[in-house]
Amino acid sequence: MEPEIEDYASGEEQPYSDEQVSEEVDRYRRIVLSACSSLGNLQPVTKAVRSGCFGGEGRPIHCVSGTNMEYVPKDDCLSSLKDIKRYIQMDEQGDGKWVLQWLGEWQVLERDIIPIFTLCVKRLLPSTQSPNATDEDREHILKIVTMCVELFVFLTWNMKTESPEVKMRFTQILQMYKRMFAKNEVIFGLLSIAVMHLRKGHNTEREAMLVKGVLYVFRNILAIPDPLISPTSKNMSGLEVHDKLLAILDTELAVDFFMTLLSSADDRRFKDLRPILVDVIYYMFYRVPVSALFDEHGAWFEHSDLKRGGRHPTFGGVYAVSTGEGTIMPVFNAREVLRPFANLFKKPDKIRLPKVEPECPVDYAWRSVDPDAIPILRRIAAVFIESCFNPFIIAMFDDLKTATSIVNDTVPRLLYIAGYFIDVSLANTEIDLGCTCAVVQTQIFGQVMRFTSTYMELKEWSSLEPAMYCIQQILLALSKMCGTKLDSLSENVLSNLFYDGDALDLFVKLCRVYRPTKMRRQCLEQIARLADTFLNTLKAYAESKSGMYIKKKIKRSAKKKAVNDASQPSVSDEPVAANGDMDEDETNEPSVPDSDGELEDSGNEGGVSSDDENIDTEQMVERSFDFARFENAFAVNEVAKSFTNLLAPPSAMEYVYPMLYRIAITCQRPFLFFKKRTMDRLLLMFNDELNFPHRVEMLDLVCWIFRQYMVVMDVPDLCKYYKAEGLNNKLAVECVLAFLKNTRFGTSVKPVITRHVVNLLPSNKDTSKNEDDADVGQDTEDSNQLAAVPPVPVANDTLEDMDDDFDLDQYFNF
Repeated sequence: MEPEIEDYASGEEQPYSDEQVSEEVDRYRRIVLSACSSLGNLQPVTKAVRSGCFGGEGRPIHCVSGTNMEYVPKDDCLSSLKDIKRYIQMDEQGDGKWVLQWLGEWQVLERDIIPIFTLCVKRLLPSTQSPNATDEDREHILKIVTMCVELFVFLTWNMKTESPEVKMRFTQILQMYKRMFAKNEVIFGLLSIAVMHLRKGHNTEREAMLVKGVLYVFRNILAIPDPLISPTSKNMSGLEVHDKLLAILDTELAVDFFMTLLSSADDRRFKDLRPILVDVIYYMFYRVPVSALFDEHGAWFEHSDLKRGGRHPTFGGVYAVSTGEGTIMPVFNAREVLRPFANLFKKPDKIRLPKVEPECPVDYAWRSVDPDAIPILRRIAAVFIESCFNPFIIAMFDDLKTATSIVNDTVPRLLYIAGYFIDVSLANTEIDLGCTCAVVQTQIFGQVMRFTSTYMELKEWSSLEPAMYCIQQILLALSKMCGTKLDSLSENVLSNLFYDGDALDLFVKLCRVYRPTKMRRQCLEQIARLADTFLNTLKAYAESKSGMYIKKKIKRSAKKKAVNDASQPSVSDEPVAANGDMDEDETNEPSVPDSDGELEDSGNEGGVSSDDENIDTEQMVERSFDFARFENAFAVNEVAKSFTNLLAPPSAMEYVYPMLYRIAITCQRPFLFFKKRTMDRLLLMFNDELNFPHRVEMLDLVCWIFRQYMVVMDVPDLCKYYKAEGLNNKLAVECVLAFLKNTRFGTSVKPVITRHVVNLLPSNKDTSKNEDDADVGQDTEDSNQLAAVPPVPVANDTLEDMDDDFDLDQYFNF
């Protein structure tokens, strides 16, 4: 009796039992298996083979007949291929992908579809086709080839949009498919079909789809990741197929075919192929860092920061450390000082990973590269840069002008490819910088900046990372072009970039945007690299100019504009000096957070009605630029918290150290680090088992911060003013105090905060007379309390977490 079918509108599921579902699945499985069995089979083929030596008259001594097993397609092969395609399409409507799994378990691709494809390609090519073949026969063979290519696309398509359970089931199947395609005859067949149709001046819609399908197959098999194998692993080389596949692509001239299409990307015939070519060139260098192409094999793969380094000679002396229970421990070097509390320093600060790991369009999980594949990758990179880079990049960015959306995989990968090959050109001195000049043009660079700003606003963090990488490499290329034949191009791009105040705002906001629970740690590392490159480039450019000006859009209220019109001339086009109307204190503490950074009059002298007070007008103004003042925009709490995340464990330290030095010493704001979590990360720098770039300099900076932190924690007024937080581990504090007393680290730079900054003010002082100069840290609840006066007045807003729309105009002298 058939089960009763419920109405779908009722929201109730059909009352199928597990046995009924299993029977239905088995029946469907037998139907699919029947279609696969109807494709063809192996049959013995007898051929006459001459063997042995030849006699004096040239005749063979004997002749034998050999029997080989060859695959022979059945007459209804095309119908069976269509049935399999239909089953796969029906399977797409479900969630299990059972048909694709069955095809993988039965090895239909290796045993049937690939043999059918290679055999039909031989019959289709003019050099190997039968002389008795008719047009009808060739049309039938072409249909079989087309259907095989379509099945190749279905079977090798990635599963990134599927559930984790489906991904896990298909990982080994896809890797098996990649090994099946890593054969000369298969690559030759795919390439022959594509070239045969591209030679024509015009292709039909079916032929164009066939060529596009062939490129999809190349893209899909290149995109299948190999298992991540350590270079030290033995007897595991058989699992890595990517380098073998690259070698076959190079041998069969498929790489030259890709380069020809990439160099002709501006041809309108290939417009639909450009996004696929982006993926092809991306996956050819899949998980291969630039350093692997030029350094010794394996050197880039090792984690050098985990190697144990020698102890610095300054670590010496005898220490006496209190255990907190009245016991004094004599120790004789810094290593022994830290040994009793090794757990604190060895255990890194808990890294807060994103709650949901997003699908990243660019994979940064670097792999080991076969030494035999490195010359091939070098040659491909050199040919692409010298012959394809400029026309391909220009064509792709022209297409993006009319794109309806940039939230996809193509745009981030394009940005990554642009940055990657600029990086390669900078590492290879034999490549002319002009080969990559297309991406450093003002128009394309402006598009890259807009993409970056859009990704940040949309919070597309996985796409933001390759965009920042592209900008970093462009800035490095522009810096290298200075003083060369491309100096005028570099000057033009940099002058336009640094003249735009909104562009400068973007780099500041990027340093403040990091959120540990939403973004990957690698994204923060890229932010650090970009910030360091940008500030170095900006500083060098500003120093090379006698005067530098920026253009900025500001908002003015109607009331304020009227007051200014009545009291002083209106805003003119002439530039204003950097600090023309501000003293030193006002630089760090503007009186009001208006976008123009000027003092607002309290009266209504201009005669503006109250209804006009809420009307804002935008205005473009030009002001003089001061780099030292602009650096203060990075000396905020958000940047300090973000960059110290890279200390646990230490990574990208060659870019982190300059920013921390800038915040603490250059901008004189060490109090931004006086938070518990931040100070715990700084404590890791005292562990001499860690080895990283700028280790000695970093330790000196941390000691400088800790010396002032100890002063603040000893004075309640300073502790309250700077909102400093104490450390829970008192023993670690004892260790640091003992270390600081016997080392000269942190003494080369004059401290900002000392015990002498606490001024004893009379409790009955008349504060009404100097209301504008009132101490920020004064306790208003109790007039008998003493005030702590900091050496440099800083606005309270800079001590808190700033919002994303925090006004940056105070650093642009507005």
